[in-house]
Amino acid sequence: MTRLSAGALVWAGFDGPAVPGPLLEAIARGRIGGLLLFAYRGNIRSREQVRAMLREAVTAAARGGLPPVPVGVDQEGGSVIRVGHGAIFPSAMAIAATGDPANAERAARAVALGLLADGIAVNHAPVCDVNVEPRNPVIGTRSFGDDAATVARYCEAWVRGSEGAGVATSPKHFPGHGAAALDTHHTTVDVRADRELLERRELVPFRAAIAAGASTVMSAHIRFPALDEDEIATLSPRILGDLLRGELGFAGLAITDSLDMSGLTQVETADRVAARAVNAGIDAVMVTSGLEKQLDAAERLAIGVPPARLREALARATAFRDRFGVAVPDAPFDDAPGRDQAARIAAASITHVGPALPPLGGALRVAFFAPERRSPVEELAHQDTVLEHELRQRLGPKLAFSLDGAAPEGDGPLAVCTSSAFFDPPQADRARALLRDGGILCALRSPYDATLVPNVPALLTYGDVPASLAALADVLSGRARPRGTPPVRLS
Repeated sequence: MTRLSAGALVWAGFDGPAVPGPLLEAIARGRIGGLLLFAYRGNIRSREQVRAMLREAVTAAARGGLPPVPVGVDQEGGSVIRVGHGAIFPSAMAIAATGDPANAERAARAVALGLLADGIAVNHAPVCDVNVEPRNPVIGTRSFGDDAATVARYCEAWVRGSEGAGVATSPKHFPGHGAAALDTHHTTVDVRADRELLERRELVPFRAAIAAGASTVMSAHIRFPALDEDEIATLSPRILGDLLRGELGFAGLAITDSLDMSGLTQVETADRVAARAVNAGIDAVMVTSGLEKQLDAAERLAIGVPPARLREALARATAFRDRFGVAVPDAPFDDAPGRDQAARIAAASITHVGPALPPLGGALRVAFFAPERRSPVEELAHQDTVLEHELRQRLGPKLAFSLDGAAPEGDGPLAVCTSSAFFDPPQADRARALLRDGGILCALRSPYDATLVPNVPALLTYGDVPASLAALADVLSGRARPRGTPPVRLS
């Protein structure tokens, strides 16, 4: 039997619809401890393809006398979706807009069952960040809101739903990314809140998620001077050891966010970062690209981490793998119940703010602003087509729809559909001009778009997954009333 080495702490990403042969060999030899799947890298095309791909990984591990490696994805819902062939749920903020934390538990359970049907038992969710910074460029609707206690209730419910179904959760990004105005994918980030504020804001959802039974926690590549003046969280023994393990009592697997992110690479070199993270208290490192880098990380862990710390991390990784390294099922899986649940949540999330809506159900004009960056998941790549189709089904010839952000000719109120115009001044200016004489602002992504034209009614969807667009179409066609409540302050 192959003995697990330091490489068991390395989780690897790859390109294409099959695990490359050299990576399979590394799995068989115990030099890679987990797999990471991404839609934009071509890993996920269909359930049949994913199952076939992961069966090869299971076979490789068995060849070395090892249990299957755990497989992780980011299946948060909303804008962060890796698996597009199953039930797609609205964003965390949309779920919170329903006002019922049980919806988070229902969504998490349905997502977990869909992942297990593919042979995936690790979901890097929920996002525990409290989105107190409206201009946060990377969290936004991935968060359940801007109130710590509310976010905690929804995170706790998500953990219960997912873990109860057999899929590990990874509350992230510890100890909190919601107060940042910059994105750690692209630059270094500091959160300069004092310890008292961190305690009553950032840490509240993480405490709740851990108490609910979260199996992993993902670190943030952010510096918190009130906790550690020198090191970012991923490299900080004070944050990972004293705080996460000591004060919060977390005993599970501590995992990094991607080691390729600039928030980390700008503060530490690639040849040192993995060992420094494990020495700080991390138990699994995400090396998302490049087999040479992944195997090099394994070697550097072997020589750069003291034996006692390495044994501790390997013990946690082994226990985690025994639980969440799963076989790939053969039986068919029915996604219909999950899709129905996603539709119910979306219907309850559509939110009206501002002045009264005009009468709806008759003629309607729609000006649509396409998002600058589309999701790499095929099912989510054509939001304009989805919305027009849903509206056309309901309104037929009474609909006039423009795809270029221009006001179409015709009768009826004008609905201007923005895509995070809050972060796009030219789009915001065009939306204001279109709505100068009235209409409806439909904020398809960021709810903060509603603040751009406060003198007109706004409908918030908190994301543009198909279920949310269908629910918006129901409201715009007069078939349904908006029932949601904003989980963030809009002022």
